[in-house]
Amino acid sequence: MVGLEAEPWLEIFQAPDRNGLTVTEVCRRYNISRKSYYSYLARYREHGVAGLAPRSRRPKSFPARTSADIEAVVVRVRLDRPQWGARRIRAHLLRAGTTRVPAVSTVHAILRRHGLVGVGSDHEALGTIEPLTTTHPTPIGAGSYL
Repeated sequence: MVGLEAEPWLEIFQAPDRNGLTVTEVCRRYNISRKSYYSYLARYREHGVAGLAPRSRRPKSFPARTSADIEAVVVRVRLDRPQWGARRIRAHLLRAGTTRVPAVSTVHAILRRHGLVGVGSDHEALGTIEPLTTTHPTPIGAGSYL
């Protein structure tokens, strides 16, 4: 119920006065937490109806994000060596003395973000391999012992 438009919230805010209910009873009836009720009420009092619009949950900053320089190096290595995966690229960066080499999972995330890795498992091709079958079954006891 948190992602509601402004109109239902206005109805919820009026319910305690109009119906003679407590805030707890209103929250229980509308299946919202009291914390959400008071958060939206504060936004409504401060910004009016515009304050009830859904907000982005995305962080304002990403302090631990990999720098653009490192990301560019990872992309360049992958373009130069398209057969290399995240593990090998990371090992190459470590051997080259690159500062602040990201983890393998971060290298893979960079490659995925730039569309440089395929979707799905690397082992999907194994499903197309037919199992070995013999046309002449080996008789019992005729196996080779080394």
